[in-house]
Amino acid sequence: MTIRSFILTFVALLLMGSSSVNAEGRTVARLFWQDHQSAKLKWADLQKSKDGYALSENDISGFPELDTDDQTLVQMQVDDGLLIVGVRDEANGDIGSGWVAIETGATQEAHGDHFHWRFPEPPSVHSKLIDSGQGNPAHLYRYGKSFVMANDQRNGFTVLNSKSVRDSDSPAEAGRFYEGGGGHITLAVAEGKVAYSTWIDREGENAGRVDVVGLGENAEKGYHITCPTGALHGATYCDDKVFFAPSDGVCWVHADLEVDDAADSVTVNHLEIGTDPEGNPLRTGAFTTIDHAVVFTSGKAEQSKLCFIDASCDTPAVQSLSMELESDQSLKTPIIGKGSGGRPIALCFAESKEAPETDQLYVVDLDPDGNGDYSDAKAREPIEVGPSQIEGHFGHHDAVFLPRGRQIAVTNPGDASIWVISLTDQSVQAKFKCEGTPTSLISISD
Repeated sequence: MTIRSFILTFVALLLMGSSSVNAEGRTVARLFWQDHQSAKLKWADLQKSKDGYALSENDISGFPELDTDDQTLVQMQVDDGLLIVGVRDEANGDIGSGWVAIETGATQEAHGDHFHWRFPEPPSVHSKLIDSGQGNPAHLYRYGKSFVMANDQRNGFTVLNSKSVRDSDSPAEAGRFYEGGGGHITLAVAEGKVAYSTWIDREGENAGRVDVVGLGENAEKGYHITCPTGALHGATYCDDKVFFAPSDGVCWVHADLEVDDAADSVTVNHLEIGTDPEGNPLRTGAFTTIDHAVVFTSGKAEQSKLCFIDASCDTPAVQSLSMELESDQSLKTPIIGKGSGGRPIALCFAESKEAPETDQLYVVDLDPDGNGDYSDAKAREPIEVGPSQIEGHFGHHDAVFLPRGRQIAVTNPGDASIWVISLTDQSVQAKFKCEGTPTSLISISD
């Protein structure tokens, strides 16, 4: 064999080796999930090959060590490859609360008129702000490009984004604090111009109160409005309207983008959801949105229902789909996404605190005929999932849609597992054991 032939053969073998390595598994999605037991954020690349799926759990380098007795991770959001997760403690923020920013290691690669996600680097902590002055957040939202964190004990909220986090000289300078809301705050932000921040009070002068707070160029402008009942827990923005979740039904207003309405000129509209067997009004606790629709759950057990509001209507109304659950089951806030062909789908976990081994997942086709009207929404046969492990607000299932909406990934806190489930035939395609108690889940994928 000549030297030239040897070199060509050697190069060919290297290329074959490289191809076989790549063929072992392509990355379908990069997953991040919270381990409630250790108060850590975990990650893994979900890979698929001819032999099936693979998932290898990893810690995130530099993630802070939290006190597992007194500190917990709360909601998390991702934008532009940056993930923000909130931190809350059991002492009104005195132990340490705030947020952690994670560089996910994901980048977008241009392909003509669209992009694909690539994962050249492992995740790492970019920055964090955990101290006694962050107001003990329970809620962290993403509206547009903004992360919005409720600072409950400070009666206000902080707005930041991926650019401000990356460009700031210190974490304390990454966001802007606004006063508004009180107690256990929920938030809606409209077009980055105005925030609607709620008060949790059931009775008294702040019952039903929503602070309307100008953002950016509208800063220093604001007023407040009042819903007919209190205990507000839930707010969202959809199609020029803002929706709230008081103790009775749903309230909505037209978004005041310039924050120049007179408070007494704002009409707070009320929508009834129904009543329970004792005649008490039904309510909800959280909303999610897709296209022009606001989606939520209400009721318990056999009175449970999945509800929809078409926010594009001049006079919105509540439509619902009956979900007859077992007497010890309740519906978690729906997880919304697009299935195969771009059709809207709701994932509804039916969970039991008393018998978590009976937990189920309902896949609901919101618009089977594709005409934009959800009145024909239909639930498929329930899928048996692993158990939850509910402790207060924590220990619930979570799910994310995988590329093209053909599969989902699901966390099962009670048996420390993550499953991949087909949305085509509802079969479980893979099961992976995890450490601790996997709960909240985020996916970065095409």
